Amino acid sequence: MKNKKLGKNSIDKLKNKIENRYILSIIAAKRARHIQSYINAQKYMRKTKYPKPLIETNSTNPLTIAFKEIANGKISYKKPEEKK
Repeated sequence: MKNKKLGKNSIDKLKNKIENRYILSIIAAKRARHIQSYINAQKYMRKTKYPKPLIETNSTNPLTIAFKEIANGKISYKKPEEKK
């Protein structure tokens, strides 16, 4: 089975969900850390406050899973209020 990587076209599709690629990368990285924490907790039979991956996937890479969750609309964000 060939490994699928996120290319420029995939990033552009994700930008339709989140308008700024820098915000997209921060959200994906944060969610990937949550997924990794969940995986580690399962591995060592510990409790965790983070939810399991929100999609079914064969991927074991937390960042790939995070991007797929964003692409499927499972992860969103709220812009903070601007300070005056």
